[in-house]
Amino acid sequence: MEIWIAEGDGRRGPFETYLVRGRIEEGELSGDELAWHKDQDGWVKLREMDVFRSAFEISDADVSVALPPPLPIEPYPFLRFFARWFDISLYLLFFFSLLRVAGQGFVPMAPGLFLYLYFLPCLVLEAAMLHKLATSPGKYLLGIRVSTTDDKRLSIQAALVRSLRAFIVGLGLMVSPILTGICHVYCLWYLLRRKEAPWDTMTTTRVVAQNPQVSAVLRFSLLFLTVISLLFVVLRPVLDTRFEEIREEVRKRVGEVR
Repeated sequence: MEIWIAEGDGRRGPFETYLVRGRIEEGELSGDELAWHKDQDGWVKLREMDVFRSAFEISDADVSVALPPPLPIEPYPFLRFFARWFDISLYLLFFFSLLRVAGQGFVPMAPGLFLYLYFLPCLVLEAAMLHKLATSPGKYLLGIRVSTTDDKRLSIQAALVRSLRAFIVGLGLMVSPILTGICHVYCLWYLLRRKEAPWDTMTTTRVVAQNPQVSAVLRFSLLFLTVISLLFVVLRPVLDTRFEEIREEVRKRVGEVR
């Protein structure tokens, strides 16, 4: 059987069937080229001709089998650490700024009440962003995205559970700097060993992080320093008052010793 093939600006041929099949096997012909032989009415795609259909089916199967597996996910623990603290600092900045605008000062509270009133909105906001956007401000700046294991967005329930477990296991409820530090060390060890954080294991979520460009790191660092500086400005009256109380307490104790 002699085959004519439309290539370039015109038709070429005739080619014997075995020559065309050889070009298909070598990848020279994709199958989308128009072809004709004397026993058919008009031009059709090469892959639609009965004589070559099996060759393209084998070729497609080989391509699908040869696809490599997904690249392994790097944990990037320090990126995730700074992304979370950026989110926390940004939330505290807005929270205490609203208190200042409303004429309310920082009121020391018991740990339980502190957690509910100060950080419960933070957990809800983070969960909402993970549900809708699959990221948060800090994560977005560093190219971090959270999804399910099949690369779908988290449901609001799964996002809430993940945020709560991250707050408990990763931050130790922030009731003590020592406990928070211990939780950080444990999570670093777990992340480097398992390639995922404990709360991701618990909720079967997947964190995708890319090694950011230098410009992205510099931009993130500048914004982080800006947020910390603004937070310090907002809290300065409270900090000054607290430092003065500590100074007075130290003076009293020194006086008692004398």
